[in-house]
Amino acid sequence: MLFVAVLVASAYGGGFVASRSMFPPPLPPDGGAPAEWKPYMPVLWEAWRYVQQDFYKAPLDPDALVDGSVAGMVRALGDPHTAFTDAKRAAISRTTLEGSFEGIGATVEMREGRFTIVSPIKGSPAEKAGLLPNDIILQVNDTLIQNMDVSQAIALVRGPKGTEVTLRIQRGTQAPFKVTVVRDVIRTPFVESRMLEGTTIAYLRLNQFGATAPDEMRAALRELLAQNPTGLIFDVRRDPGGYLGVAVDVVSQFLKGDQIVLIEKDKNGVVQELKSKNGGLATNIPLVLLIDGGSASASEIVAAALQDHKRATLIGVKTYGKGSVQNVHTLSDKSELRVTIARFFSPLGNEINGVSVAPDIEVKLTEEDTANKRDPQLDAAVKFLQTGK
Repeated sequence: MLFVAVLVASAYGGGFVASRSMFPPPLPPDGGAPAEWKPYMPVLWEAWRYVQQDFYKAPLDPDALVDGSVAGMVRALGDPHTAFTDAKRAAISRTTLEGSFEGIGATVEMREGRFTIVSPIKGSPAEKAGLLPNDIILQVNDTLIQNMDVSQAIALVRGPKGTEVTLRIQRGTQAPFKVTVVRDVIRTPFVESRMLEGTTIAYLRLNQFGATAPDEMRAALRELLAQNPTGLIFDVRRDPGGYLGVAVDVVSQFLKGDQIVLIEKDKNGVVQELKSKNGGLATNIPLVLLIDGGSASASEIVAAALQDHKRATLIGVKTYGKGSVQNVHTLSDKSELRVTIARFFSPLGNEINGVSVAPDIEVKLTEEDTANKRDPQLDAAVKFLQTGK
């Protein structure tokens, strides 16, 4: 799992949510616990007391115990997409969908307990400071971070614009050295676009269904369509999803107005149809959608809608298979609780959750392809738009 710009939280955990942000009214100091819960509280407090009294390591971290209690309660529901996220991870996760944050600007991951730079973002403080792919961050200021939880490591590196962070770096077989980086505002566009070299085909990629994605999509489409392409490839491979409303906005660029995008069914059996909006910019151009096993949630909403309406030819492999919607609640300590509230289905009523969206043309991408910088799925999309085969 990659962590973007030292500030991005895990996007999957079983597929990123197609979420609705919720802003409930503040709760009273007791959390608003109802009277009917009183019979259950003694067991919780008995366990808490015995842990405080008997556990051999001291002192205990009350925050960790509370977080663990809530996380355990949520896990008992048996739904991988209903989940609790502590305050630190939640703060990092929010930056994923906002499109900007303050940090050094590098894609990182934990590799066997070592905090490793995958790639500095172009033009970022990390790049300007000379950090390179595969550099290992051994220490952040005075804190050693080997085998540290990745979210904790990220939290140490991030910080306000204009402040400095000193990193101790291991590069290959060289002796470790220190690099001081001045943090800045890092903007991570959700959309990539270009005309494919040697063709008249436009290429558009969406990395995530974040808050600014619809505006970025419209701007990119205007620029691409001004070049009179004969076809368009829309790539949502490895896109873990994001906001439900953004998914509707995105697919509306390719569908006529007032077409069903998805069917939502809640726990009471109430059915709601979400429909496309008017004003799509690319409703007629020949279209191929690239999908893979990393295309989840909001990506699957788009894939199913374009397939059911016969608006695009889907090329690649089956999607992830997450067809549920979550409400995201920010709790009083800034932690987050995602709660599954509904399932969504394709416009024709097809199940997505646990089933996936299958491509019209299956083309696999192997590790060998990736290692040799080949992309047979993209090649197949180009060929299909050029020849219809």
